[in-house]
Amino acid sequence: MSTSAAPTYDSSLVIDYPARDMTITVKAEMPCSLLQQILRQEGQTLPIDAASEQTTVGELVLQDHCGPRQFGYGTLRDYVIGVAAVDGFERLFHAGGRVVKNVAGYDLCRLLTGSRGLLGQLQHVTFKVRPLPTTQKLLIAGFRNLHNLEQALTRLNTTAATPIILDVVGRHSIPDLLCSKSLLPDPATPILDSNAVLVLGFDGPENACQWQIATVIDELSDLPVWTNSQLPPDALQQWLLTAQKHSFPTQPPAWLASVTIPPSQVCAIIDAMNQQQCCVFGRAGNGRLWCWPAAADEGQSATDEQTGITALHQLTADGPGSVHVLHAESATSTPRSAAVRTYSSRLQQAFGTS
Repeated sequence: MSTSAAPTYDSSLVIDYPARDMTITVKAEMPCSLLQQILRQEGQTLPIDAASEQTTVGELVLQDHCGPRQFGYGTLRDYVIGVAAVDGFERLFHAGGRVVKNVAGYDLCRLLTGSRGLLGQLQHVTFKVRPLPTTQKLLIAGFRNLHNLEQALTRLNTTAATPIILDVVGRHSIPDLLCSKSLLPDPATPILDSNAVLVLGFDGPENACQWQIATVIDELSDLPVWTNSQLPPDALQQWLLTAQKHSFPTQPPAWLASVTIPPSQVCAIIDAMNQQQCCVFGRAGNGRLWCWPAAADEGQSATDEQTGITALHQLTADGPGSVHVLHAESATSTPRSAAVRTYSSRLQQAFGTS
């Protein structure tokens, strides 16, 4: 741990920070950017990517915003170990604790994470944290054929490397998500000719990152794939910002939907969205994708919400999967089953939030 002078930050939002125990307890109104700043002073980090710098810790937990690093580091439910919250009757209650090995009682921390405030309002949160990685690297791989992408994803399930990011970008999303000067200062032609692009992230010691990149490139060497690892030093951080900006836009497009499917169905969703002239990107390794209409070409209108979202409903109708409409005029999310609606109603009544 750091042995430097006392941290230079306003401690009014910090309840407890035993850095040696790798935990921190903060008030729910603390901005996530300040939380990360405080952790960096001790060489630590919370590997969860907020939607914006203004996102508070309480919003982060209640909305369960998990970014690209979810593939390697898991979700907020893996890091929230204690909470204090107020229920619908204005009663303060606690769950979990301030130590990692506190396992007594029902795990209300996981229940509250992602509850969108329906089960209570957070007062403070305790996180377990991780050491700050010394190096972060990004690898981009482009595929003209989605069958080759499917082969690559199958191989990456058993790769010797351990990527923390395994994201995918569809054809119509490539210009907006990948061809910025901060991420790809001089994008090569092959990436714009791709039907899909994989974005892989690695962190750790420099030599370990280089070995993992070389391993992945070697494992994909017999496929017709274009790779680029010669990216700016902050490329991984730039991708995190870009990905969260498009997942939770401040000015949403005409319609925006999130689809959750088994990872084996990722290529089917990308193929359908490419054909519908829609943008698509997200977690190839976790099976969560975001879809929205691509900008209209000359003489051709953008895909309307009924066409695009109906295609997603059809792809998830016969198996596990769901569609969550984040923004639209009339299109709806996948209906919840009667049993799920009943249990949700009972929980809300029990907490006095119905």
